[in-house]
Amino acid sequence: MFGGINSTGAIIDGIKKGEANDILLPNQKERVQKVAVDIGGSLAKVVYMTSGPRHQGGRLHFTAFETDNVEQCVRFMHKLLDGDDGQDVTDRPVIMATGGGAHRFRDLLSNERRVEIRVEDEMESMTAGLNFLIREVADEVFTYTEDRPMEFVEAGAEEEFPYMLVNIGSGVSILRVAGEGQFERISGTSLGGGTLWGLLHLLTGERSFDAMLGLTKSGDNTKVDMMVGDIYGNDYGKIGLKASNIASSMGGVYRKTLDKQFDDADIARSLLYMVSNNIGQIAYLNAQLHGIRRIYFGGYFIRGHPLTMHTLSYAINFWSKGQMSALFLRHEGFLGATGAFFKTEPHAEAAAENGLETAADGSEEEGVVLVGSGAAKAADGSEEGETTEAAVGARGQHRGRRSTGTTKTYSFTENFSIAGSIADGVGSLGMLDRAPARLMALPQLASSAAQPYQPDTVDLTRAPQLQEYWISAMERNTHGLLELAADGALELGGDARLTQFVALYLDHLRRLRERPLAYGAMSVRALLGLREQCLHEVGLDDIFASIKRHETDAALAALPSLLAHVDGFSSPRERLRLLLQNVLAGNMFDWGSTALRGALVKGTLDLARARDRITWRDPFANADSFLGRVDNGPAYARALVFVDNSGADVCLGVLPFVRFLVAHGTCVVLAANSRPALNDVTERELLAIVRRAALVDESLAQAVAGGQLTVCGTGSSEPCLDLRKLDERLVRLSYGADLVVIVGMGRAIHSNYHARFSCDSLKLAVFKNQMAADAAGAHIYDALCKYVPGTAPLL
Repeated sequence: MFGGINSTGAIIDGIKKGEANDILLPNQKERVQKVAVDIGGSLAKVVYMTSGPRHQGGRLHFTAFETDNVEQCVRFMHKLLDGDDGQDVTDRPVIMATGGGAHRFRDLLSNERRVEIRVEDEMESMTAGLNFLIREVADEVFTYTEDRPMEFVEAGAEEEFPYMLVNIGSGVSILRVAGEGQFERISGTSLGGGTLWGLLHLLTGERSFDAMLGLTKSGDNTKVDMMVGDIYGNDYGKIGLKASNIASSMGGVYRKTLDKQFDDADIARSLLYMVSNNIGQIAYLNAQLHGIRRIYFGGYFIRGHPLTMHTLSYAINFWSKGQMSALFLRHEGFLGATGAFFKTEPHAEAAAENGLETAADGSEEEGVVLVGSGAAKAADGSEEGETTEAAVGARGQHRGRRSTGTTKTYSFTENFSIAGSIADGVGSLGMLDRAPARLMALPQLASSAAQPYQPDTVDLTRAPQLQEYWISAMERNTHGLLELAADGALELGGDARLTQFVALYLDHLRRLRERPLAYGAMSVRALLGLREQCLHEVGLDDIFASIKRHETDAALAALPSLLAHVDGFSSPRERLRLLLQNVLAGNMFDWGSTALRGALVKGTLDLARARDRITWRDPFANADSFLGRVDNGPAYARALVFVDNSGADVCLGVLPFVRFLVAHGTCVVLAANSRPALNDVTERELLAIVRRAALVDESLAQAVAGGQLTVCGTGSSEPCLDLRKLDERLVRLSYGADLVVIVGMGRAIHSNYHARFSCDSLKLAVFKNQMAADAAGAHIYDALCKYVPGTAPLL
């Protein structure tokens, strides 16, 4: 199984040298209803989406063929469209085709009558694909130089347009993009990838573009180029030329006797520099002419090839005197195919028009998951079953989303569990999983161009020692899962899946140890998220399910006595202090913490013992500031509480704290993972927990019945939290919230430790990892109870 395409038993039918052959996928069960292909002069790039029981939203895949083997590409696409496993499909399968080859090979594409062919404009598809990728894919855009490879860039809303796209295929097209669907071709050159490919074939005899690029690695262009130093003997500082600058591409051949034999690698490197420098200079001149500062380079010519990107970057930096940078894309070769694919998304559009969202289990449901029969109200007074754009779009300027001029009906996250790479490219390409709901930024998130929101607390990208620590920690944690499985504590459905997971995840960790930037910026959040993706990919969706049920049952049984103890405090201030202590004590019940897993296995940790192990000290705990705000300020109108673990954490920590808030008139939205991760509580589990708790406590029962307490999914299935990507339903519920509470080490320490908000915020967690504590200057088991007043008036 390869990312939704079942390649088990796949063969190439009738292998004959020099001929294109069928690719047979005998066990393919996932449905593919639409394929997009961008056929250029050199390469055909294919984008397709699979859907099935395990990927309800859909999964986007990327692959490519040389255009000389276009017949093989076409057969591959038809095999995909045939692989619907006999389903009753009323719509005709569709191939969205773009690029020059869409016209040249149209008859070949349409040789099966059951397949509909739609030809899309090449330039329109490219710009649409670029806009999609920079909005939907994290760490898509980066700069590159040899001394600082892959510096990832956040494409801010205010900087999005205008930009220039330099698409390098066989030739080069330069587009100025002023807005969504607003573009013009302003220039280009015939000296592109095809030029390099053709010349290198003539001069070296190589046939494969990858082999040609491989030659450049060991080549020395100074043996065939004429350098400034060859002419002047040194730098020509007066006009800003170094001795190492190229004065004449291939010019050194004439100076070094014409009958000398030159090495293929030296020739390849010289020609790569010649083509890339020429493109870079033309791109800069056009940017100057049109007043544009953002230059994206795309096209399959680049292919993540380090030397190519370095040369283009050098050219832009040189001609702009360091004022501009070349911007590259991890999916650079798939702009046209991606844009063509998303020209029509009928299911998503119909779902949006009907006000329906897809739940985590694939069923369509309206609005949010409500605890009781009372309908929760959004801040504008609409009931949370309505899906009007007014409830969301009217506040678009407040929520940190880019205004595109079109209705966004989908969101994607990149899944690296099955990752591919392009030749020797510096990065890897994951699959793009379509989320069950649109993902949007929290409106209260304070982010600006000067101080952009960054979810990750520690950037591991340029910290080799931290990289090694956390990769080794993930390896130890993975082996710990094997020990839990041996004890029968996990729900596996057989040992084979766990074995598959361990092999898959450890292989990713080995790759990241060798190439830390392979999957984008490395962070603790990324490593934890990758682990969950690998678990889900092999079918291990909720391995801690039995542990969560057992701990939840025990915690709910203890809830009445704990509430009675809390209610015994006559002072509301001291009652709230105890409740905060219990939230942190409950957060110690974390099966993701290697330091605490032993005590959890033995059952030697209870709430009192957990509370005693926690140390409260400045500057990490300023509970008195929060207590003072509650004592002396008006009651919070609406609180958004991001919860963490199941069991004692949510039952004995968070729910009693929430009970205090609702008793003081606050409407509370509990935000939980939409899908499982570790022992984190999910939306559906939390819904059941709150209903059960309401049966034993009148205050909670009244909050449930009155619609004062709401449960909603975050849209996430990871232990950490990116507040730029939340379920649209939760975003709608969050309008009007004047308090944001984030619970747990993954959500408040590994991520969002530095997050700022326009409203009051409270971060509650325990430093349960020594390295995380060291990074913050804390000690192991120090409390994080950080209250911060809002940075600006609530919008």
